[in-house]
Amino acid sequence: MLKNLLARVGIGKATVDAILKSDQLRAGEMFDIEVVIKGGEVEQHIKGLEFAIMADAKAEADVGDSEVKYNKSVVLQHWNQRFDLTVQPGETLTNEFSLELHPEAPATELFGHRIGKVWLQTGLDIKSGIDGSDKDPLTILPSDTQMAVLQFISNSGYRLFKSDIEAGHVRAREFVSHLPCYQEYEFKPESRSLFGAKELEVTFVDNGSDTGVLIEKDRAFLGDGYQSTSIPNHCKTVEAVRPYIERLLG
Repeated sequence: MLKNLLARVGIGKATVDAILKSDQLRAGEMFDIEVVIKGGEVEQHIKGLEFAIMADAKAEADVGDSEVKYNKSVVLQHWNQRFDLTVQPGETLTNEFSLELHPEAPATELFGHRIGKVWLQTGLDIKSGIDGSDKDPLTILPSDTQMAVLQFISNSGYRLFKSDIEAGHVRAREFVSHLPCYQEYEFKPESRSLFGAKELEVTFVDNGSDTGVLIEKDRAFLGDGYQSTSIPNHCKTVEAVRPYIERLLG
């Protein structure tokens, strides 16, 4: 009786561990995971598994007359795997699942540097309602089209300053985003001209077949200006994306 009570409050309950089969992922592609369920100190009935792709995003809120900036966790994707099984004390059960990463999922690594925080959260749906969850950080690389655009901008006299994941949506003439956050790459010019851009903010929206590119230019004395284009995803080199991006930087 005591062990059953403790399991209901999370002590000695079954646990879950998701093992990623790939070290690096790309948005829009499938990835495989092995799920290991280990029984606790008592028999427990498991009704299914839940998976969620989560991201740490920057957000803003008005508090009185002030604008407060803070970070929040947002759900990018969610899956339920329903089944009925009973895990015995000390028993280990394994299963493999294939999931597809949303094409708009933000990158977390660029040139070996971490630029964002995205993770897979896995939980057990246990009869008692207690969720034994597991968090696994994801390494997501930019697509070839995105990398080509970033490299072209770097070759055009701009230096990548930072990258943030921002809460909210992006809308341009050619495209609109669907996830509750987007990624923003901030570039600064290597040399400053009087009326040139003080910085560029670049955002991608990939729908699987095309990559939308929104560039915000912060220009001295002229304020912000927005330009956008959509690039077919078969354009994967600097030369291939040049016709699309060159005119936006002019």
